[in-house]
Amino acid sequence: MKSIEISARTVAEAVELALAQLGKDRDEVAIAVLEPGEGGDEALVRVSVVDEEGDEPSVVVPEPSSEVQVIARQMLDDLLERMHIHAYVTPVLVRVPGQKGEIEETVTLHVEGADEEAMGLLIGRRGETLRSLQFLLNLLVSRRVQKWPQVVVDVGNYRQRRQESLEGLALRMAERVRQSGRPIMLEPMAAYERRIVHLALRGDQSIYTESSGEGENRKIVIYPAR
Repeated sequence: MKSIEISARTVAEAVELALAQLGKDRDEVAIAVLEPGEGGDEALVRVSVVDEEGDEPSVVVPEPSSEVQVIARQMLDDLLERMHIHAYVTPVLVRVPGQKGEIEETVTLHVEGADEEAMGLLIGRRGETLRSLQFLLNLLVSRRVQKWPQVVVDVGNYRQRRQESLEGLALRMAERVRQSGRPIMLEPMAAYERRIVHLALRGDQSIYTESSGEGENRKIVIYPAR
């Protein structure tokens, strides 16, 4: 896994510098805050490129609560209140074994509200606002817990619906490739969306997938098997 360590005045600035140097966007990396940059000291972060075609965790164990879960929920509640959005936040915590044997913790905050227009604004075009909100929340929580957390924000079950939509698209496009014998390029997608497509087609021996392009214009191409 390719990774770099960058220091700057703030964690946000260090992350942006690392992303620029790696040529990646925020959905394509894992971020570890080594020094929060307090008391006049510079912040130090380690940014590692995540393999979008990597295997999914083999074990997922639900857990009742954690410090990150409590802090993240409270901060998201506060953000929504400041935005004058009335919604209910339900946290879900899972722990999975990491590559080095340590336990990795992910908190998913499910946001539900009666105002569909407000929920749509939180999601934004192709989930762009939702991803920005998620990054901001991770940044705020990291300052409290002194490490970069893995907090996922989902609004109105958007991520689940988007996953099902992408899986359906992947299967339909794969069938077209099989019938025509020609590759098909999909629309630009965020890293986590490309990973959904890769995983949906991973077991299909009649085709294979590759990513092409840079940054926000990165796309998946589905090819007929060689």
